[in-house]
Order: sequence, then structure tokens, then C-alpha cells
Amino acid sequence: MSFGSVQLIPGVNVERTPTLLRAGISQSSLIRFRDGLVQKYGGWQKYYQFPFVGVPRDLHAWQDLNNNKHLSVGTTTQLSVITNGVISDITPQTLVSDCVPNISTTASSKVVDIVDPNISDVTIYDSVFFNVPVSVGGLILDGLYQITEITGTHAYQITVATAATATETNPTATNGTTVAGNATLNFSSTPSWIAAGMVAYDLTASAAIPANNVVMSKTSTTVVMTHNVVAPGVGSGDQIVFSSVPVFTTVLNSGTINVTFIGHGLSVGNVVVFSIPTTVGGVVISGSYDVVTITDANNFSITAVTQATGVAVVAMNNGNTELVYYISLGPPPLGEGYGLGDYGIGGFGTGIIPDAQVGTNITASDWTTDNWGQLLVACPMNGGIYYWDPIGGFTNSQIVTEAPPFNSGIFVSMSQQILVAYGSTVHQNIGYQQQPLLVQWCDVSNFFEWNATSITQAGNFTIPIGSAIMAGLAVSNQNLIFTDLDLWAMSYVGPPNVFGFNKIGAGMGAASSHSVQQLRGSVYWMGRTNFYSYTSNGANVIPCSVWDQVFQNINTAYLQNIRSMPNTPYNEIGWLYPSAASTSGECDSYVKMNISDQGAPWDYGMLPRSAWIDQSVIGMPIAATPAGIVYLQETTPDADGQPLMASFTTGFFYLAEGEDYAFVDQIIPDFKWSTVTGGASAQIQISFNVTNYPGDTPTVYGPFTVTSANEYISCRFRGRLMSITIASADSGSWWRIGSIKYRYSQAGRR
Repeated sequence: MSFGSVQLIPGVNVERTPTLLRAGISQSSLIRFRDGLVQKYGGWQKYYQFPFVGVPRDLHAWQDLNNNKHLSVGTTTQLSVITNGVISDITPQTLVSDCVPNISTTASSKVVDIVDPNISDVTIYDSVFFNVPVSVGGLILDGLYQITEITGTHAYQITVATAATATETNPTATNGTTVAGNATLNFSSTPSWIAAGMVAYDLTASAAIPANNVVMSKTSTTVVMTHNVVAPGVGSGDQIVFSSVPVFTTVLNSGTINVTFIGHGLSVGNVVVFSIPTTVGGVVISGSYDVVTITDANNFSITAVTQATGVAVVAMNNGNTELVYYISLGPPPLGEGYGLGDYGIGGFGTGIIPDAQVGTNITASDWTTDNWGQLLVACPMNGGIYYWDPIGGFTNSQIVTEAPPFNSGIFVSMSQQILVAYGSTVHQNIGYQQQPLLVQWCDVSNFFEWNATSITQAGNFTIPIGSAIMAGLAVSNQNLIFTDLDLWAMSYVGPPNVFGFNKIGAGMGAASSHSVQQLRGSVYWMGRTNFYSYTSNGANVIPCSVWDQVFQNINTAYLQNIRSMPNTPYNEIGWLYPSAASTSGECDSYVKMNISDQGAPWDYGMLPRSAWIDQSVIGMPIAATPAGIVYLQETTPDADGQPLMASFTTGFFYLAEGEDYAFVDQIIPDFKWSTVTGGASAQIQISFNVTNYPGDTPTVYGPFTVTSANEYISCRFRGRLMSITIASADSGSWWRIGSIKYRYSQAGRR
């Protein structure tokens, strides 16, 4: 009898037919390649013993100035940091208040007083975002402001950039009447600043004046409002709030909408953004609009996409303002009594005032994080930019008030210490608009300065091609920006332009914010239909022998969940992706390649992971599952104490070159059975899949359990074609396969 041998071709290949593949590998799970040989994949164990709330989307490891190592975990419901085995919940908190805009100004002062009954005991570390613009005292309050002074349980002050031109405080009515169906308020002297288009509220008897009661006209002692009738209870001594929020008026069968907004300061062609949808006359006003005409200082018009079905006058957000508070929680008090009151909590004591106002943890579909020295900087998808100092005393992360309020993601540029935001925000003439192709960056070494001036290096640039920026990355000597279509280089050139932008990879867009990775001196990423690399040879498509398995078997509705999985210790690049079978859209599969091994072999398999980072200050790569478990990878031969199920199947190779049937009666395995340090000998199951013609269902012989004690396997099968399946399911073992020999003899022809 003669002996034949099978020397496996490195890499998994699903592009070729199993018969054409011969001694290649056609199926795999949890294997890797080393020096062209197949071996078992590395196992994992819990990095933190308890699951996180929400689905982990982002991981980041860094070390502070006290040499403490931190791991941030950004999930769909939480932002946490693990330090020395202890978890800290640093999730940003917000509180949304829809309330009467009780706002006062003083002429020639930059200080604005605000009263909000929905909050209590905010601090100067909190910020407030005006989601509905308010015009008061010649100012337009629009965007994010730091709270600068606390003036009462429900009252505080902000400081604006320019001084108010008028003093506006709440006047006191003598009484209220109804004249010809219109509500009329009487005053001893009507304030001069009250104008048609303002909305009126009664602070003393809040139900007395219905919502959306818009001022129509005034005299020296009266204010006449829309048809809403003044309810009983408005009388002498009632304090009335007159506030200016956008008020929309429609005309029947017209798409032109008149907007009343006191002292709007707009010109034709300006852009206004109304972030809260308002339905008026059958038309929904939402998003950005061009100013079409200017009627006067208080009125302008826009054009809706549909015509109005009726005549109506409706104030934005039902006449209320919407204030979004960003709550920064100081350290909790240790006890009661001396040291906890006004004397101990301020600058003399801990230096940080604990916030009595508690908000609600934000949620996020995704996160991008980086470290600014020892600070963690974090951005929830389409949210603001936050920072957290491990030794700063705050128990949650704080918003950067000066930064763009809405962004797709962030990273820190290494050419200069500059924080870069992409898919960022433009402040239009009124309102904020997120622009998916906009890149913005802060001043050098100062992420509190985002204004581009002659003395700063802050700036912005809009990528001219594509639909959205998908990802950004800092690499040696430059930054890379990935749109849905192309790859762009963002190179530091110094003032005045600061950064130059050039397209360096046409048709090489990224699939998601975390589909990009670095390994050694190169960058690799996954697009919608290919894998790509950026090396010293430029940007190129990576040939992939498992393309069919990935791109014909991916849930395209959830490409945003794709995660890169670099593994520097094993020279592997890889990606986690949701297969077509993943109805939840969470990643359940992986594909990877060894960039240093002969032929750069690919393999694939099943592995539920929703976040991954390469080796770091913490050690080996860290990954998280969609169920919230965080694992330290490559630290054990097992899967968190359970057997790691590694396997692969070869293509079909001809016995005796297929001219004759062959009879096989003996297999001689060739394995490394354990690591250099020893350990248990692996128990390996070998099966032989035998058939006579390509496409026929093979007959399976086995599995035969083999250990280092087995010199050979006795078997009996006859056929023309054979493939081999090798699998292991034991604990504590490792293996690598060499060359397999088989003894055969001719057994006739047909």
C-alpha cells in the first residue's frame, strides 16, 4: 500500500469550489494561522465580573498621571469606567424642561436671569441649551450656555456674549377682560418692549391664560391677544410673562409661512432651523429653511414643502421654551453637619458643589472616545462632547459648553493636540444644524476654544463629496477622514488654514465609525463591499478569499454596528459584523487576516462581540458581547471557563488523483499537542468526508478522537474524493496541525 499526504494550503477560501480548492480550507471557526499552519484560536476570560447595562459599543483604555489604568465602556444606555476592578458610572445626565420662558434682561448687561419651576438647585457646573430660541431684551438666546450664578431654588443666571439693549421684566396686570372674543390685559402702563407676536402667560394663575395666546396689538394701558378668552382669575396684581418664541401663521392653500420673532435680525437668504416640529394649518414646520422675505424687524417668511389646509397661528412648542440641562454631578457629601453647607462645599471645602438637581442618563446608539492626556473625552453619536477627569472630583462626565453641540464622532489629532469633531454642527442665523460632512477642530491644547480667529488654530472644513463622514482616525503625521464614499487625508499645515484636505482613496468609504483600525504602520478598514488598506503604497483594495462568506451574508440594515478587531500580538486584522441571521443587527460573526503570515491567510467564524480594542496599557485585546460582558482576549485556551469550539474543514482532494477508487485504512496525524509551557494534551476529533463525485453528499467517517498518545488512526473507507474536518471541544488545551498522511491502495474503477 502507498502513502499520500495532505499539506494544507494556508487560508480559508470560499470563492473556489470545494473540489477546486483541494487541500485548502473551505470552512472555519475560531482558528488562526501561524507560519502557514492552522492552530486553535486564543480564548478569553471576564475582565469585569458583572454585565454592563445596554449594548457595549465602544471601549477605550488609558492611564492617568497617578499610573492608574482605566477602561471606558460606552453602551447604549451608559458610559462607565473600570479602574482597578472598580466601576464608576460617568454617564452624562440631562433634564428636559418645557416651561414658560420666564426670562429677564437688564439694559447694557450681559447677565440674563432665568426662572424655571421644573429644576431645583442646579449649580454653576451645569449648562443649559435653548432648544427653542427666545428673543428677549434685544438678545436671541439660542444654543448652549454655562450657568454662571445661582439666584434661587428655581432661578439662575447665564452670561451672554453681547449686552442686552432693553430691560425686560414681568409686568403686573391690573385686570383682564374679554372684548369681542379677544383676551385683553389691562396695565397701569404697558411696557414699551411688548410687541405683536409675543406669547403671554400668567405666572400668578397659570391656567388663566391658555397656551398660544399671541399678542395682536397694544395701547398704552392694554394688550389685546388672539381669540383665546382670558379665564376667570386674571386680576389686579397678576404677574404676566410676555415672551418671544417663533410664532407661525399660515394662509389657506399657500406654502408661504409667516414667522413672527421679535428682533430676528435676519436677511433674505439666511438659514433658520426649527428643531422641534410644530404643526400649523396642516403643515409641519421642522428642520432648516431659507428666509424668503423680510416683512419688518419682527416678521419674515419661509416656504414649506406642502401647502396649508387652513389659516392658523401657532407658537413653536406651544409657546413654551424647551431648556435642556446638562447636569454635572460633584462628589457626594461624606456626612452631615460642619463642612457640608455653604461654608464647606464651595471653594474653601471640597471645591466642587454637589448638584442637588439630578437628571436622566442619556442614551446613545454609539460612542467615540479618546483621551486628552489623563482626561477621557467622549461623544455619543449625534450628541455633544463630554470630558471626565479621573481625579477631578466629578462623578459623571461634563459637557464642553463651547464645543459643537451635535457631532457624529471625535478623535484627538496627534500632529498637534487638537480635538477633531466630524459630522459636526453649524450655528445658523437661528438654530443649530448638524452637517454630516463638516469637520471642526478646537484650538491647540484647548478643547474649550472652538472659535476660528486670527489668534487661534480652531477651524472647520466641509468635505465636498459624499453623503456623510463615517469615521475619523489619527495616524502618524496626519489624520484620516472616511466618508461613505472616499478616504481623505487631513494634514496639519499650520495657520491660517491649520489643516489641508486631500482625497487619497476614491470609492473607498468606511462602513461604520468603528470599522477602521491600525496595525503596525498601516490602516485597514471595511467598506460596504470590500476591505481596504492604506500603506506606504497608498490606498488599495485587499484581496479577500472569503468575500462571499462576508458580503453575501451580512445584514446590510445594521452596517453601523460593524467593529474592527485588531490583534497586534498575533498580527491579525479583523472585523465583527452582523450576519444575515442576526435579526437584532448585533455582530455575531467575524472575519480576519494574518497580515504577516505567508499569503496573508483569511479565516472566518461566529463570535458575538459588539466592541473591541487592541492591546493597550491594560494588556491583551479587550472585547465586549452584546449582552454586556467585557472579556480579556488571548489569555486562556478556553471560552471563559467553557471549552472553546475550534474547527475547520478542508476542500476535497483526490485520492490517487481520482483515476481510481482508493481504499484508505490508516491515517497518521501530525500535531503540536500543547504549548511550549506544556499543559494538557489536546483531544482532537478528526472526521473524513468521502464522496465519489463533486456535489454529492459525502459519507462521514468519524469523528475519531486523537491525542498525543495515538500514533495512527485505523479506519476503512473507499472513494475518489475526501475532505477532512478537524475540531476540538476540550478544556485547557491548544493545538497546531502539520502534515496528515494516509495509507491507501487502489480499489478499482467505474
